Amino acid sequence: MGRGRVELKRIENKINRQVTFAKRRNGLLKKACELSVLCDAEIALIIFSNRGKLYEFSSGSRYFFLSLFSHFNILSFYSFLSMGCFDLYVLFL
Repeated sequence: MGRGRVELKRIENKINRQVTFAKRRNGLLKKACELSVLCDAEIALIIFSNRGKLYEFSSGSRYFFLSLFSHFNILSFYSFLSMGCFDLYVLFL
């Protein structure tokens, strides 16, 4: 038997929230790397913590992804982040 589903709600305990963020961030970065290798996919992953710290993964050249990203409207990027229900912004190219 596997684990049960985790109820998706904000973790109130600050320390537990930070530990969970770190574990899930590392898992997400690992999965992005695996997907890139297994499927030969170009992947860019950008994660912002609640303190504004940036974590990123890029399967290809960072300059390539930055040049693609610069073509997006930066205002739509911020409006996406300000919707309130996303703690991270993930961009798959």
